[in-house]
Amino acid sequence: MTGLGVGLTHVPGAEPLLEACADLLEVVEIEPQTLWRARSDGTTGCDEESLRRLADLPGARLLHGVGNPVGGCRPPDPRQTALVGELAERLRAPWVSEHLAFNRTGRDGEEFRTGFLLPPRQTPEGVRRGVASVRAMAEALPVPLAVEIGTNYLRPRADELSDGRFVAGVADGTGCGLLLDLHNVLANERNGRTPVDGLLDDLPLDRVWEVHLAGGFEHRGYWLDAHSGLPDEELLALAERVLPRLPALRAVLFEVTGSAVPYVDPRAVRDLLVRVREQWRPRPALGPLLLPPPPGPPSVDGRGEGPGPEEWECALGALVVGREADGPLARELVADPATALLRELVTELRAGALAGTLVHTVRLLLLTLGEAGVRALLDDYTRSRPPEPFPTEEAVAFAAHLRRTRPRVPWLADVLELDLGLVRVRLDGAPQTVRLGTDANDLLDALGAGRLPVAPRRGEFLVRLTA
Repeated sequence: MTGLGVGLTHVPGAEPLLEACADLLEVVEIEPQTLWRARSDGTTGCDEESLRRLADLPGARLLHGVGNPVGGCRPPDPRQTALVGELAERLRAPWVSEHLAFNRTGRDGEEFRTGFLLPPRQTPEGVRRGVASVRAMAEALPVPLAVEIGTNYLRPRADELSDGRFVAGVADGTGCGLLLDLHNVLANERNGRTPVDGLLDDLPLDRVWEVHLAGGFEHRGYWLDAHSGLPDEELLALAERVLPRLPALRAVLFEVTGSAVPYVDPRAVRDLLVRVREQWRPRPALGPLLLPPPPGPPSVDGRGEGPGPEEWECALGALVVGREADGPLARELVADPATALLRELVTELRAGALAGTLVHTVRLLLLTLGEAGVRALLDDYTRSRPPEPFPTEEAVAFAAHLRRTRPRVPWLADVLELDLGLVRVRLDGAPQTVRLGTDANDLLDALGAGRLPVAPRRGEFLVRLTA
């Protein structure tokens, strides 16, 4: 295994940063879900062209999952785990990582996705459920697994373990590595949870293989883990103090979302990588990582008080996707302002997915209905249907909702058909032909200029769409 070192996490749109920092990159971390495409035949494939470009970048490769977490009652999706394992072998990644969180729940035989990584129940029983989930993924992978300590906006509860004791219990019960996202844990401290130093005191620091750095911003009284820019000075000072305490650390990565890349100065990113390299270097004596030995029992005993993990996941998951939930726990969660924040974040993520796929449709809706009207339309849609795993599947579901509800928007059927055709071109990699009642050029020229069409030509039009 290479010594690894300092680098960037790749997301769609990050190419300008990768190019500007190419001579400094010792490792590039890939979020595998961003390379997958849900094909129209129901299978999932990999964007091979994007993967080839990433394989040509300098440095080593790591994989960091963002959609198949290992902290909840439901085990990780074995299909996604298999795809990650295949990519790890192809890219020779020394380990892969996932979040200690949940994003699937349900009861009475119905399962739904939450569209957001949510905090699991931090009790002894929650530790045991997390251990089972981590083991399920670790045993199916060809390389070791590290778990990320996530962001938790909810208030601390008297009936839960501290953040550090919960993570330590899962690590002790699985033998997994740890991904310490310093922005996550600093955000947790800023939002009233465990102080960073207290968390570190509870963690097995010799299990930390990887560290993430990122930026965020304040919103409605919370510090959001938004990956929206460069880390602030407090976080950089924290990194300077913490990195030397991590004897097994092998990689430090800067994370930023694709939507934030245009607002990040590549020179500042270069300065960040240089600064981190001056503060920390991988220890040359570190040997190869080994698959963990049979783990011992979790380091916490008992069942804990209050609601169990499944009740917790069902209630919290339902509330953040806009479903009704009743009972004492649901009322407690509704009283926590962070639940409304999570609901807002889920809705914003879904709206962003639609704006990135049904580009012309969303623009037409905004020009016709205005922002308030589109917000009401999206609220109605998100209450009626839980999130989909891929943006393209979200687009197809929203299109079905529009066809069913029929909002009074001229040219909507034709613009929607154009956008769905373009989605199918991207998914299947083949041209598509759509039948319209309006001239596609008149529609697209107007919408591309940010205005409504004026007297577009009507008739019968067959339009061939290509990549």
